Parts: sequence; C-alpha cells; structure tokens
Amino acid sequence: MLCLRHWARIATWAVVICLLLPAVVMAHQPFFEDTDITPDQPWRIDDPSISTAVYATLESPHDVDVFAFDGRTGQAVYLLIVIPQLPGQEDFAPMVALLGPGLPMGENILPAAMSLAEDEGVEEIPPPEEPPSTFFEPFTRTHYWERQERTVRLPADGGYRIVVWHPGGRVGRYVFTIGQVERIGGDLAFVAKLRRYWTPVGSPPPGLPVGAVVLWTVLGFLSGSLPFSVWLGRLVARADIRRYGDGNPGATNAWRAGGWRAGVPALLMDYLKGAIPVALARFGAGVDGWGVVPVALAPVVGHAFSPFLRLRGGKAIAVTFGVWSGLTLWAGPTVMGLALTLALAVNRTDAWSAVSGVAALGAYLLLSNAPGPLLTVWVGNLALVLWKHRRDLRTPPRLRIR
Repeated sequence: MLCLRHWARIATWAVVICLLLPAVVMAHQPFFEDTDITPDQPWRIDDPSISTAVYATLESPHDVDVFAFDGRTGQAVYLLIVIPQLPGQEDFAPMVALLGPGLPMGENILPAAMSLAEDEGVEEIPPPEEPPSTFFEPFTRTHYWERQERTVRLPADGGYRIVVWHPGGRVGRYVFTIGQVERIGGDLAFVAKLRRYWTPVGSPPPGLPVGAVVLWTVLGFLSGSLPFSVWLGRLVARADIRRYGDGNPGATNAWRAGGWRAGVPALLMDYLKGAIPVALARFGAGVDGWGVVPVALAPVVGHAFSPFLRLRGGKAIAVTFGVWSGLTLWAGPTVMGLALTLALAVNRTDAWSAVSGVAALGAYLLLSNAPGPLLTVWVGNLALVLWKHRRDLRTPPRLRIR
C-alpha cells in the first residue's frame, strides 16, 4: 500500500479540519456531573479562564454543588448559570456564591452543608429579578434560560470555591459555565449523554430507541457498502482498481489507478459514508448508549464486506476515520491521524502503521475513561481492521533506517 503515504498526508489535513470545526460550533468544553458533586468532593477547574460548561443537577432539597479553582489577584473570572428549558423549570433559579480570600466577611448566606475557612469571605450572586432571556445552543439545538451572569475580579491570590444550591430546596438541572477562552475538549460522550440529561429530574431515563437503532444500522451498512473507490476508478481512470497494487477496492488503489483525481474523491467518499450515518443517528435521531454500537460498526462492516463486491470489500481505514468523527467529532480522527502519520514515518510495513492508528485510539479511549459503548465499538472496529489486514500483518514491522 505505497499510496497510503498520500492518504496519510490528506488525513493530516482532515485532522486540521476536525480540530477547527468543533471550535466553530461549540464555544466551551462540556462535561457532565456523572457522580454527585459535594462540598467534600468539589469539581476541580484547572484553569478558570478556559470556557468550561458543567451540565449538573440539584438532585435533592439539600443538594449543594461546589466548584473549586485557583486564582490570582486582579484576575477576571466569567461566571454564567443557564437553565435547560425543561417542563417545570420555568421558575427554577438556584443561588450562587463565590468563596475565597479577600472577599467580604459579611453575613453568611450559605447552606448548612457549607462552612467558611478562616481567610474566606463570601460574594453572593443571586439570580436576576427580571424575567430571564433565552439562549439557544446551535450545536445541540437546545434552549436555555439565562440566570446569573457576572465577571468577578478576584481580590487576592489563592483558592476559590463556587457554591450552587437552591434556598427553597427545589430540584432541577442547570449548566454552570466558567471562563471565555475557547479550547477544544470536553466529554467524548457528550452527545450520547445529552439526551439522557435533557429530561426532567425524577423522570425515567429515555428508553433505547430500538426501531431507530435497527433503521440506522441498516442505513449505515448500506452506506458503508457503497464501493465508491471502484466506481470512481471506472469513471476517472476507466480501470478496475482491483487490478492494481494488492487488489484492495479502496482509496489507495483508486489513487494508483487514477492519481489524485480518483484517489482524493474516493478517500473523501469513503470517509463520509462512515461519518454521515453515524452523526445523523446520534445528532438527529438521538441514538445513544449501547444503541450506538451496531450503528457505528455497520458502515465498517459494510465497507469490509460489501454485497456490491461479493463481500470482498476494502480494508476499512478511511471509513473508520469517518465513523469516529461521527462518534467523537475531533478526538478520534485526531488521535488516529497523528498516530498513523508517526507510524508511517518510522515503519515500512503499512499494515502495521494502519493498525497502530486504531490501537492508539484505544489507548486514548482508556486514558480518557470513555464509556463502555465506545470501547465496545473500538474493540469491534479493531477486530475488523486486523482481519482485513491479516495477510499483510504476517510481515513484521520494519523500521525506516536512513
């Protein structure tokens, strides 16, 4: 697969695009309160200037959420509370207070679960009295009521805490945002978790949409099975790309047969036939949790065992990039692209380089505590890639010695 190196160059540009796209559509790093935030175990914010949004819940009348960060004298820290527009939350307005050194030592308005350290003061940030304005999040297509919004200038160096609670003991969901500097990051499973979060507190979690899972699995398989590389080879190069190189009906041999005019469109179409059905299933149809496993694997299986080619499909690298774009936006393709490029730079055996990219993604998922469904997709994806490359993997890796 000599032209895999051409593919790697294009993958690098795809990585750049994947890095830039989320920065446009999402202005903060989103996280969820997977385990209850408490005064004893506050949510730690590494840098209060980086825009971070925590999708949290006051789950009981006595629930108190605490966020902690270190600040310096004169630092301006932006704080925002928005309320998801869920039934019953029209009047839900939690109280917010900033605790830290140099703040006023006035009346203690904190709930009983909170206590002040000797050097701490309190600045109360109550919700506005006027009716809240509405905020629309275009990336998630969700609406919120804006409550507290304030930029606080810190009076001293030291550790600060932000406390969120409801004086009347009401329960509800809210989003706490701190900082305004945009950086790519956040929860890999953000989209999957959002649908479950977007229900009133106490409501049963949404059931698995079995019909949607079946439908998008079938559509994903059909999408993945479309042999664009073979078709483009015939159209552009007027040749059967399976007569080139290793006979694989993929973008690499399309490049061999017709140069970049066939190779680039083939690579793009193979990528999109994995990305589009998976992204539409998650973002549009709300398929999440374990339902994403068959949906995400279907395009890879369809490409690897295409019924249009008598089940003799491609080796599934480009479609794998697409699938993981649909699952993780920028993270999956970035990790795989960088690992693949590095492997190609030091290794002459292209099959091992391809597997290295997928393996690096698995390591990243484990280190980032990815949920079980994503790990299951990765295991199935890796198994398919290993199977399709099984003959080439018989050749041991060979380092490039200059």
